[in-house]
Order: sequence, then C-alpha cells, then structure tokens
Amino acid sequence: MKIRSTHLVPALAALALVACSADPADRFARAQDAFENHRYDEARLDLVSGLKDRPGDVAMLDMLARTQLALGDGEGAHASLERLEAADGLPGDAPLLFGEAALLRRQFDEAIEHVAPEKSAEAWRIRAVARVGKGELAEAGKAFGEGAARDDATSRLLADYAIFALGNGALARARELVDRALEVEPDGLDAQLAQGRVAIAEGDLGVALTAYDSALKRYPDNPTALIGKAGVLGDLGSFDEAEALIGDAAGRMSNSSDIVYLRARLAGARGDWAKARDIIQSNERALADRDDAQILYGEALVELERYELARATLQPVLRRQPRNAYARRLMARAKLGSGDAGSALATIGPLADRAEASQADLALAARAAQETGSAKAKAYRDRARVPSPASLAAEVATADAAMKAGNWREAISAYERIIAATGEENVLVLNNFAFALGQSGNPKRGLQYARRALAMAPENPSVLDTVGWLLIETGGDRDEAIRLLEKAAKLAPRNRAIADHLRQAKAR
Repeated sequence: MKIRSTHLVPALAALALVACSADPADRFARAQDAFENHRYDEARLDLVSGLKDRPGDVAMLDMLARTQLALGDGEGAHASLERLEAADGLPGDAPLLFGEAALLRRQFDEAIEHVAPEKSAEAWRIRAVARVGKGELAEAGKAFGEGAARDDATSRLLADYAIFALGNGALARARELVDRALEVEPDGLDAQLAQGRVAIAEGDLGVALTAYDSALKRYPDNPTALIGKAGVLGDLGSFDEAEALIGDAAGRMSNSSDIVYLRARLAGARGDWAKARDIIQSNERALADRDDAQILYGEALVELERYELARATLQPVLRRQPRNAYARRLMARAKLGSGDAGSALATIGPLADRAEASQADLALAARAAQETGSAKAKAYRDRARVPSPASLAAEVATADAAMKAGNWREAISAYERIIAATGEENVLVLNNFAFALGQSGNPKRGLQYARRALAMAPENPSVLDTVGWLLIETGGDRDEAIRLLEKAAKLAPRNRAIADHLRQAKAR
C-alpha cells in the first residue's frame, strides 16, 4: 500500500561512517541508534559492515531484515531472514516479516501462505494487501475488516485500510479509519501519510500539509511524504518550494510515476505546456495506467493546439470515467479546435444544459452552437453573459457547505468561480475566500483579498478578524494585527473565535 524509500548515502559520508570504527560492536550500536531514529540507510550500512566480521550474528541479521523492510527491499529482507533461519535465530514475528518481504516482492500468494497460521491484526493487514495485489478487492475488504475489528488493530493496518476505503470512494469511512490510526499512534508514519491523503480528498490542504510536515519531521528521508507535500504545495501555488521538494524526492525515487506526474503538473501550473507534454511523452510507459496523467497530457495537447492527438488521448479516459467533467471540457475544446463543432456541442451539452452550469461551460457551448448554426447559441451566450440565479445560488451553496465542512479546496474553487462571475464587490465572498485561503496554507494570497474586503467594510468585525489573524499568520505587522483584532473584539465581544485570535496574537 505504500512506497518505501531506497537511496544512497553520499560516498564520503559512507566512508566516514565505516572508517570511524572497525569494531563490529560499535557498528551495531550505531546501527541501533540510526534504526531507532529512522535513519535506515545508515543502519543498513553499519549492519552490512558488521556482518562481514560476524556473518552469523543473529541480532544484527534480525535488525538488518527489519531495516531492509523499512527501506522497501523485499529481496534483501527475504535473504536476511533465510540467513536467520539457517542460524536458528528466527524471531517470534518471523511469519509477519516473511509475509511483508513477500508483499514487497509482489509474491502475494506466498505472503498469504506465510501468515496463514497467524491471527493478529498485522497478519490480517498482510492478507488484505496481498488480496489487493491479486485484484481480489472484496476479499481484501473482508480481511481489512477482520483486522480492524481486533483489539490489537495497529495504526499501520488502520492507515492502509483508510487508503483502501478512499480508493473505493468511501471518504467518510476513510476519515473514520485515519482518526483511529492517529489515536493508536499519533506520530506514526503510516497514520500521517494516510491523514495527508484523506485530507487532500476532503479538500483540506492545510491539514494535509501539516500531516506531511509531521511525517517528515520524524522520517526526513521518506519519499512518500516528500511527494505528498510537494503536491499540496503545487496546489497552493508555492511552485518554487514544490519544485525543490520534487527534486529532493526524485533523487530517491527517480523512476516513480508520482515524481514524473508531479513534475509535469508543476510545468503545466506554470504555463509551460510544452514541458509538461515532453515530460509525459518521455515517460509514457510509467504513466500508462494513470488517468490523471492522461488528462494532464490531454490538457497540454489542447493548450498546444494538437487537437487530434488530444482527442485520441482523452477518449479512453472518458470511456472509463464518463462523468469526469474536467476531461469532458477538455474533449469539447479538442473537438472544437479540430473543426468538429457538432461533436463538441454534444460533448459539452450535458454540462451546459444544467441550471447551475458554469460560465466557462456556457461560453464553450455557445461557441460550438454558433459554429454549427444551432438555435441554442444565443441562449448559451445570454446565460454565459449574465449568471443565472440558479448557477450563483448553486455556487454559493457549494462554498457555504465547503466552509462548514472545512473543505477549503472546494470552498476556494467555488469562491473563485463566484468572483469570476460577479467581480470583487461582495464583502462576504471576499472575506470567506481570504479565510479559506489562509486555512488551506496560503495566507499571503488570503491577506490580499482580506484587505480588499476591509477597504469596503472597515467596521465589519469578521473582516477585521480575518485581516488581523492573517497578518499574524504571514509574519506581518504585529502591532497592526493586534489593533485590528482588538477592534474586532470590541465590535463583537461575544465572538469566541475573535477572542481566541486576539489572545493568541498577544501571546506570540
């Protein structure tokens, strides 16, 4: 269910570690310290070195096997466990260790066989992951459920179960399982990584960023956490920071499809669609099974006016995901660009004919209808020019529900659509948009919109609170922030959130 890291310690550092002591006991002590602090590459280096002098040392072999599992080296772990078995030194949890090594080697039947006599939650986790690997999803769900129902359910099992639930569209169940995983082990790597994934699905980028930061604090070399954080930063528009993290992770996982996709997505976010196309083209095989990468490739081709190729790329995706609105919009643009306006209208029509249709969908439908001579062109144009009450009401309802649920990404998207349609005239919209940006980890952009709201409503306590708190969050003028928060508290003395912000600001 996870990607484990395998990377090299720089050569000089490795030599220094080996040279500082020739005593196997000292090497083992260093390895123990490195293992306990999650520096698995250092631990492996010292253990391999120490075993050259003591090839049958059971304690070192045991730790080496566990280190290799942590690094995702299934073949190495299996070999170390076989050496332990030959030395009659297998630990009590050997079936689980053999099972985990088999999972990493994609020997799923072997993994199930190793844990067959075991009844622990971890044994059920291994069975479940093996079933996922075999494509037996119903059986995987049953195995996860058996493990989660046990008193010894581990954070790792619950986290893997959460990712499985998320993949099956059960977001509420995934959230429940992540919360349980965090209760069992608040700082656990698996729980934090699952928290990041689920928070992204919920649209709460701030929580996702915190989760990945927490994982990296304890596991600084973990590439999955690096990739996750880079993706969130890209979503928040922090492109330079995201690019630095992607480069860091690429040094550990150069062949990862996640790294390739993120690099292409970042290029597209910067408007360099030729680069995005080239990245995906040169990694076609690695990305072949990823619909998100194919949609991104289709978008790059549309932007580069390679319309026929875009159509060929997007068609299989739409067969698999006929309700994917984003892919449908891109396909309509590709068809329109290639001169097939009739087919473009048929593609975008289901979206444009909805009462809550977006202005972009209506404009696209109007253009397609105009080119086909359809009588619907004028109606589409009129609706695109003046947002209907239904479409605006739908956007406001979406934004309001997202704000209440803490789904900041969805709230931001909805407010962006509202502002695009109505302009920056509504104080409540600007203030809520600013607040959502701050909550999602982008307080600097949020402060810009909050100040615009403040210029329109300088006596509104909610706006005063938003500006004041975002000044604190961005490291801005503290005196101004406290002055604004004090004014907000005076205007709304019973507002607990404003009082809390004022107290926290004064304590900093």
